[in-house]
Amino acid sequence: MRIQGALALAAATAALTAGLATTPAAADTSNPTPSGEISAAAWTPTTTLTYAPIRECYKAACDVVIETNVGETVYWSHYARNEYGNLWYYVKYTAGNGYPKTFYGWVYCGNVTAPC
Repeated sequence: MRIQGALALAAATAALTAGLATTPAAADTSNPTPSGEISAAAWTPTTTLTYAPIRECYKAACDVVIETNVGETVYWSHYARNEYGNLWYYVKYTAGNGYPKTFYGWVYCGNVTAPC
């Protein structure tokens, strides 16, 4: 009886381990990435070229978190393409005098100096 229990436990553990194993995803070569790609752990400065709304998600229809002006510095950590193929950067932006606050969100690549 102990052997059957041990075998059942070993089989369940092996099945669970096999189910949790992941295979690496294939690289998406359909959309070229901008030069200077860095890890998401680093923040790279870029400057806004136009009025640049920072949004909650990477679509123009998403709500605005905060609005920036031309020439503002924002820092991006990573990027994504939406279903239309538009490149958006995930940014942080600090605003406010005396009591600055940091905002996070998505900005369209055409609104900043980072590669589009």
